[in-house]
Amino acid sequence: MAFAKLSNSVFKKRSSIIAEQIVKKIRSNVYPTGSKLPPERLIAEQMGVSRPSVREAISALQIVGIVNSRPGDGNYVTDSFDSEELARQAFEVLEESESPLIVLQARKAMEIGVARVAISVAGDKEIKDIEESWRMRYEKGMQGDYESFLQYGKSFHMSIAHATNNHLIVSMMENILNATHQLLWVHMRRTYYEAGQERMEMMLQIHNEIVEAIRRRDADRAILALEEHFDILTNQVYTPGQENVAGIDL
Repeated sequence: MAFAKLSNSVFKKRSSIIAEQIVKKIRSNVYPTGSKLPPERLIAEQMGVSRPSVREAISALQIVGIVNSRPGDGNYVTDSFDSEELARQAFEVLEESESPLIVLQARKAMEIGVARVAISVAGDKEIKDIEESWRMRYEKGMQGDYESFLQYGKSFHMSIAHATNNHLIVSMMENILNATHQLLWVHMRRTYYEAGQERMEMMLQIHNEIVEAIRRRDADRAILALEEHFDILTNQVYTPGQENVAGIDL
């Protein structure tokens, strides 16, 4: 049985409405316990929505234990789905979290400009602070310590903001980066990295390029590396399982 096309709502996020449809079909035994959900691309096509919205809905269902993801296989309904409370929690995750895609778009627009300003005005001390902040994050990434890698991520990007010596830039960056500690974002990033250390190593490499460009005060190279960084991030967050997605259809 196909999913229904979504209509616009001013009261709920699109991802929440998608999750509600999936839960409804699970409750009605269209997809009983242990069954496999349709591929995310098919759900998106049937509902007439973007794949990122479906990915966010599925992620929220995974967070609360309604759905289990099997890398390289797909998403399955778990044995534990027998509670209204779990569904409520999933909808709450979606309503209270910013869409990671929206956050990524905001960060890309903001951080490219921040890097350009930082490179033009930062002194040697600020450059060293950026390098030191990155060194600590790099070590956590190489150790496979995802939680600390995420924590130091904010510190690293804030060190670039502080290098601008502009309190408004620092304040805006702080607000944007706070969204990267919300439950939906953390879960989607962790799911990607848990599939293999090589995924973490790819992200470490691009950050090395960003830091080296800043150290050399090469604004053009830093911006190219940042653009690549955010393209990789988008791919990471919205890649289901181990499927390789060359581009994200919005």
